[in-house]
Amino acid sequence: MKDHSDRGTRTPPAKKSVGVRELKTHAARIVREVREARAAYLVTHRGRTVGVILPLAADGRPPSTEAADASTAWDAFLRAGRRLEGRFRPGTSGVRVLSKMRR
Repeated sequence: MKDHSDRGTRTPPAKKSVGVRELKTHAARIVREVREARAAYLVTHRGRTVGVILPLAADGRPPSTEAADASTAWDAFLRAGRRLEGRFRPGTSGVRVLSKMRR
C-alpha cells in the first residue's frame, strides 16, 4: 500500500492506496481501519484510481471535515447504487450484473 499525503500547511489524514485484489484479500482489515482509525483509501484498478473508501460521520453522512468534493462523490455513489439496485434479481450475483454492464 502506498501513502498519499498532502504537503500543504494543513495536512489531512494520509490516504492509502489499495488495489482491487488487495482489497478483496484484506477487506475485513481495511474496513476495520476505516472504522477504528478513520483511515481513508484510494481504490485502484490496474494502477488507476477508481474510487475511495471514506469513514462516515455518526449520522451516516460523509464527515463534515471533508471538502465539498467528498459530499459530491458520496451523492454520486448513492445514485450509482440506486441504478444498480434495479438490475439485481433473486439468484443473480453482483459480479454477473457488473459483468453484463461492462459489455
